[in-house]
Amino acid sequence: MSYDNAPEHVQLAVDMIRQMENLDFPNETVLEACLLVMQDTLNKMGREDRVAWRTRLSSILSAPGGSKKRQTAI
Repeated sequence: MSYDNAPEHVQLAVDMIRQMENLDFPNETVLEACLLVMQDTLNKMGREDRVAWRTRLSSILSAPGGSKKRQTAI
């Protein structure tokens, strides 16, 4: 799948990954920053959406190989 034909969320993820790689921060710093972005975004959502996303994130992160499983689903 080409970047131009990818879904919007995939394009945004690719842009964010490229930017973070260019900044050359340690992985731990990148993950801490991502947590802050997720918390901020979740706090801007309505209660139902926030609960649904927290449940979704929790299941992805707690599953063995969760991030790998998510990448293949995209």
